[in-house]
Amino acid sequence: MQTLETKMKKSFKLTLIISILSLFFYPFGIGATEYTLDDVENAEVWQINQDINEKRSEIQELNRQVGVYKKNINAKQKELATLSNQVSTLNQSIAKINLEVQSAELEMETINLKIENTQLKIQAKEREIGDQKETIAEVLRDLHVQQQKSSTLEILLLNDNFSDFISELDRLESMQDSLVGEVDDLNGVKIALVGDQTSLETERTELDTLKGILDNKKGTLDSQKSTKNTLMIVTEGQESKFQQLLQQAKEEQEQANSDIVYLEKVAREKLNRQLKEEQITSEGLMWPVSSRRVTAYFHDPDYPYRYIFEHPAIDIATPQGSPIVAADTGYVAKARDGGQTGYSYIMLIHADGLSTVYGHVNQISVSNDQLVGKGQIIGYSGGLPGTRGAGSLSTGPHLHLELRMNGIPINPLNYLP
Repeated sequence: MQTLETKMKKSFKLTLIISILSLFFYPFGIGATEYTLDDVENAEVWQINQDINEKRSEIQELNRQVGVYKKNINAKQKELATLSNQVSTLNQSIAKINLEVQSAELEMETINLKIENTQLKIQAKEREIGDQKETIAEVLRDLHVQQQKSSTLEILLLNDNFSDFISELDRLESMQDSLVGEVDDLNGVKIALVGDQTSLETERTELDTLKGILDNKKGTLDSQKSTKNTLMIVTEGQESKFQQLLQQAKEEQEQANSDIVYLEKVAREKLNRQLKEEQITSEGLMWPVSSRRVTAYFHDPDYPYRYIFEHPAIDIATPQGSPIVAADTGYVAKARDGGQTGYSYIMLIHADGLSTVYGHVNQISVSNDQLVGKGQIIGYSGGLPGTRGAGSLSTGPHLHLELRMNGIPINPLNYLP
């Protein structure tokens, strides 16, 4: 059995420790632990989790259907390049992207439900913290009163007999043990809440990312629909006209690629001399148009004419006639005006082995062998079928942007800010 002195020392020591610990417990943020219905005192969390599971099942089914369309598109792209096959491929692609849009929308709804779920958990835990703090405060007040008794003799005199005195000490010791447990529980809850704060911020970041993906998917969908409509208009539904456009597009792309590879080597030496003379250095690339909406990506599997030629660029949706600026200081290696029916483009050579190509240019504002500064207007965008510089099989108003490293195409998005 513990001595009176031991009990008293333990009692006052525990009281002091609890008093000090209580100073460090203030509300934090949010937690990342699993909770039961008892934690939130209602069925909202359970219902939200059910909704999340249902949406995940829907997303899985949509992704399965997307996979089927991808296989069909790959099969179609291996068939002969005919108008009917091209239209069929576009129809399959439009259906696939529609499903991807639906999937992205469901993903966003799921994230919103997860955010709501986490917020409900937060509210429940904040109520629990409030209750625990009230309990702790009451016990601390009681202990504080007892702590004012300066000696064992005073405590003994306040009790009718020795047995009551021992019982009082046991009660205080039990109270303090309970209080230590309460404080430990409170600390655990708050640590969990800090974790959930991180989780919630991650979910919100994921939601913002999904919004960007959804916007791009919708842009790609609009582009595919526009491509199909344009194709039917310019070919008038005739196979012969489609084959004529197809051949012209192939020749334009082959000629442009050949010119670019040759000029890369020739113009590089001229640029290096000019950059050295004028002491100009690269400051990194900038977007060449104000728009940031990409409708076709580097080697994009959804590019509507991929079976004809690869897409070594990104397409940036921008209104017809938008100003195009140099992505960086550079030397104009080629400013080709394709005329009313041909393909027009501008090629700039930059420092560090980089070069940029701007395609479907409606109006050219620079000339060959000219040095242009970063941000300087070099032309105006086109791409509208049938307009100057658009070329054959254009998918609508946009800027075709290529980036090359020592003549080899690379992904522009890896270099743009």
